[in-house]
Amino acid sequence: MEYVKPLNETDPNAPYINGDASQDMEGSEVPAAAIEHTMREIVNAVTFFLGTVETPLPASGEDLQQLRKAIEKAVTDANADALYRTVSATLGAGFWTSPVAATVAAGNVSFNAALGNRFTLTATEALTITAPDPMPAGGSARLELSIDATGNYSIDFGAGFRVNHGAISSEPNAVNLIHMEFNGALVDVHITQRSEA
Repeated sequence: MEYVKPLNETDPNAPYINGDASQDMEGSEVPAAAIEHTMREIVNAVTFFLGTVETPLPASGEDLQQLRKAIEKAVTDANADALYRTVSATLGAGFWTSPVAATVAAGNVSFNAALGNRFTLTATEALTITAPDPMPAGGSARLELSIDATGNYSIDFGAGFRVNHGAISSEPNAVNLIHMEFNGALVDVHITQRSEA
């Protein structure tokens, strides 16, 4: 969207002013584009972020909070993906999120990349770490895998992982920092352990 100057001004950055008859001052002449372009920009933001690519949500004259809701959704909802709509907003942005608990079901560890890119888990049994589905097209993530006081569990990686450096320690109370890089097909893994304070 471009700034649309008043019709009765030549300066492209001229401000809008109110007329003042007592000062014999002429007010700004408002071109139609100044109103139309602003409304269309707002409507496009509302329909894009509050709907989907396939089914945009029509803007409504009954709801004067739609722009606020659209901005809120773009910022807080990773699935909306304010950056590309193809990868999670967090991975696309490339920064660490607040930790999210990884999920364990029948010994399989999973983590949803749409929820963040920093995960935590304490191992209390033998585990297999599985790749996200769908696999992120790019970006980084980290799993902080702590071992409980019993330890000595078998910890394996499922399909899709390539461990390039390090190994998981299953010693009691060990803390493994598992760094992952996604390329859409594989997860490159670098493993270190947190040293004792």
